[in-house]
Amino acid sequence: MDPWTHAFGTDLNIGVNSASVDAGNGAFNHIDGSVTAYAAQNVGDSGFGYGNPFGSDINLGFNSAHVEAGNGAFNHIGGDVTAVATQNVGDSGFGFL
Repeated sequence: MDPWTHAFGTDLNIGVNSASVDAGNGAFNHIDGSVTAYAAQNVGDSGFGYGNPFGSDINLGFNSAHVEAGNGAFNHIGGDVTAVATQNVGDSGFGFL
């Protein structure tokens, strides 16, 4: 690591995020609503990030949403099938505290 960068503190932010749906596979299945897989993610600092004067910040996040629904034969789902994964990884606000 570059000593100049480390003198002001450094941040390492890693986020892994996924959403998946496995629905209505098979014979004669019916879904009346929407099928949705939604994944939203923010990785890193937000706000006034002056770094950490005492060393480095390490923020790790792993997030997953998975739905299995109505697979096989003759299934009926009367509404929506949804997998949602939202994640925020890192500092928020005044990063010098």
